[in-house]
Amino acid sequence: MKKIKQIINQSITFKQILQSGSVTLLYRILGLLLNFIITFIITKKYGEGVFGNYSLIFTLIQASTMIFSLGLPNAMINYLGIYKIDDCFSQFLLKKGLKIILIVSILPSLLYLILANFIAVDIFNNKNLISYILVVGITLPFFIIHEFFLNFFVATKKFKKYNIFMFVVPNFLFLSLLLFITISNDNQFYTILFYSLSVVFTGIIELFFVFKKHQKKQKHTLTSKEILQFSSPMMLSSLMLFLLNWTDIFMLGAMVSEKEVGIYNLAYRLASLAMLVIISLNIVLAPKISQLFKQNEIKELHSTIVKSTRLVILLTTPLVLGLIFFSEFILGLFGQNFIQGKTTLIIIALGVLINVSTGNVDQILNMTNHQKILQNITIFGFILNVILNYLLIPKYGIEGSAAASLVTNALFNLTCLYFIKRKLGFYTFV
Repeated sequence: MKKIKQIINQSITFKQILQSGSVTLLYRILGLLLNFIITFIITKKYGEGVFGNYSLIFTLIQASTMIFSLGLPNAMINYLGIYKIDDCFSQFLLKKGLKIILIVSILPSLLYLILANFIAVDIFNNKNLISYILVVGITLPFFIIHEFFLNFFVATKKFKKYNIFMFVVPNFLFLSLLLFITISNDNQFYTILFYSLSVVFTGIIELFFVFKKHQKKQKHTLTSKEILQFSSPMMLSSLMLFLLNWTDIFMLGAMVSEKEVGIYNLAYRLASLAMLVIISLNIVLAPKISQLFKQNEIKELHSTIVKSTRLVILLTTPLVLGLIFFSEFILGLFGQNFIQGKTTLIIIALGVLINVSTGNVDQILNMTNHQKILQNITIFGFILNVILNYLLIPKYGIEGSAAASLVTNALFNLTCLYFIKRKLGFYTFV
């Protein structure tokens, strides 16, 4: 505790980040609590098979959102690091980006509606997924808009609004639908339908909070082409980073049973609890990194990153150890069948420990105009992850997939760390 206080008291900038990050952490804990109640209801009432299908399509939605948002959410954070939500430039970028997203989102929606049968039967060999994919086709534009709005709140430092619309509103709506409407074997796709409806309603509410009146008139010459040229490397690196973590689910969905997918996904979600601190801190750290870099305050940038990384390590290590030593008990809470994922949970938890030990390496590269380097690292990591999963899943099942993820994440983080030292002149932890 004394060491934590020493880290906190060393920098005014870091204190400000920590204050906002602490609030985000509390909201994220609330969101996780709601999310685990949702997971508990689905696994207990409908079994690992239904949860496996839900998890697979949930991952498909996340990947599609990442691809077709075109990197604009991350670009927004970089562009607006020093602007307020009602600034003329902020509102200009909001409208410009939203127009691009609305046009682009039509394509994936049509593809999912047309190819639902092919994706479900020919790729995943599971006809039950057809209805799930049709829901995705109808609602995907709302997921993309929701993601864009959330990052706009982060970019303009409206962290309270981000927290409410990210962690509270959609989870509360989803949970309410699950509690009051019964799901049968014939309509098991209602799990993803309820989730989608919660995001649709959240996106509609967000509309009333993102658009602001602004007095100052200013002519902006930033074109859609220029925005996309800047954001596309971020899109590719974000997508590949996402796939580094979720390739396992896609490949397991095609190579093992839906029950095994459900067990793996629960283990992954539980292990992700240990990412709580670093993710919460990153929400407020990313725009600050962008701001300090643009102001050429490299010494302050280095100091802020090191303090953040050290604090994350101190707070996360006990969580990881708890997940490892009590893995069987924790998994058993969701049903006896999930205890099969004990070794998987331990392997993924070790991977999380490696992630937090190096700090927010991906965002550091993204927010310091090194997004193309991150893009190349993530492409390499993605290819490696696919190869390792392909080799290990047939022999070792979900444990092989977890091992593939562990190796890939370790190499990814160490490579990012190398380039941070090479380009910015410092490590993230010393």
